[in-house]
Amino acid sequence: MSVRELEVWLDQTHVGVLRDEGSHWAFAYAPTWLANPQGFDLSPGLKRAKSPIVDGSNQRPVQWFFDNLLPEENARRTLTNAARTDAADAWGLLTWLGAESAGAFTLLPPGVTAGESGLTPLPEAVLDQRIRDLPRIPLQAGAPKRMSLAGAQEKLAVILAEDQLYEPIGGRPSTHILKPDTTATGYPHSAVNEWFCMQLAAALKLPVPESRLLHVPSAVYCVARFDRRADPGTGEVRRLHTLDGAQLLSLSGQYKYAENTLDSLLAIVELCRAKVQTRRDLFRWLAFNVLIGNGDAHLKNLSFHLDAGGVRLAPHYDLVSTAIYSTPELDPHPPHWPDAALSMPLGQARRFGEVRRMDILQVAEALSVPAKLAGGYLDELLGLALPRADALLESYRGMAGIPGEARPGEERTLRAIRHMAMAEMTMRLGDGGA
Repeated sequence: MSVRELEVWLDQTHVGVLRDEGSHWAFAYAPTWLANPQGFDLSPGLKRAKSPIVDGSNQRPVQWFFDNLLPEENARRTLTNAARTDAADAWGLLTWLGAESAGAFTLLPPGVTAGESGLTPLPEAVLDQRIRDLPRIPLQAGAPKRMSLAGAQEKLAVILAEDQLYEPIGGRPSTHILKPDTTATGYPHSAVNEWFCMQLAAALKLPVPESRLLHVPSAVYCVARFDRRADPGTGEVRRLHTLDGAQLLSLSGQYKYAENTLDSLLAIVELCRAKVQTRRDLFRWLAFNVLIGNGDAHLKNLSFHLDAGGVRLAPHYDLVSTAIYSTPELDPHPPHWPDAALSMPLGQARRFGEVRRMDILQVAEALSVPAKLAGGYLDELLGLALPRADALLESYRGMAGIPGEARPGEERTLRAIRHMAMAEMTMRLGDGGA
């Protein structure tokens, strides 16, 4: 039986060896990592030990952890075609994409190094052509190195410096992620949708990374990587170990919806260092997603930093209004808004049209967030949300560089978020929705 191996690195530090031993994966921590006072477990399900961690027939914490670094759904299919492998061959994809993965780790074959670090300019015309070639050709086709980013949408890891885009070479870490409009049918103008929702979250004081909207002239959402940190003295960018909710709970990414429950959130809280703050932040995250009509707020859309000090909730990301796509014009299959399904049950509600204020407050109670604090936050959120959304709409209208043919559709998308999803949910979450 042949054994395949990949070396796992954190910057220049050897973390361990990943093995595919036929039908089972195994991971062995490097002795130097075990002895490192700054070392840590890759996840709660992959505890540091001298002996290798070997997957079983049913429980596969090693394979699930590393598979969760890979793209999903359409993005995965596009890349498997380019890699000439099968979508089910996670090992083949990790080998092909591991030079820059989601989070902190670099996965390389034994004896292979990341190579000389550097960067090369990414002209807007080149980026625009790559976007136009989707989904036939992956977005990273022609990039100096192949990179793995988790999620279902096509993305490209880049470096943004002084308003110029570059692609990393060798061991150079990326700093930003680009997401063009999705090519999936029925989800137009996804880039401006995510930009608007993330900007709104920032305006409402939710912890989110910096983001911007680009047109090259194709629309591109650009967001700073929260799993990267620049040294304030040298400017050197370092990778931060970050894992999603499925990895934290040692779950396969296939369960990102099935296990997206309040019980899972409570289990996550118990794994975090600052439990009280995590409870409050998760409540705010849930309330905001309901407000914007996000029915895709699942476990893989929560991330956590993990280091020698423990686990802490990372900034929020992938905040989009899915509600605006639940219309007969875009989706011929009911249910349509406001009867679209929530991403998880909230109190007695299973659909957006069933949500009442008391449902959200029941969630706060289950998370042990004091009722007065939860009610006060909800009132503050609802009082500020629509005025801040209106201000964002005006800022979009004043943006330069947006192609004339793109502006009507993008503005229609933003008006739908403001006047359909947010207007409805503001009413339902207010005192009148009790």
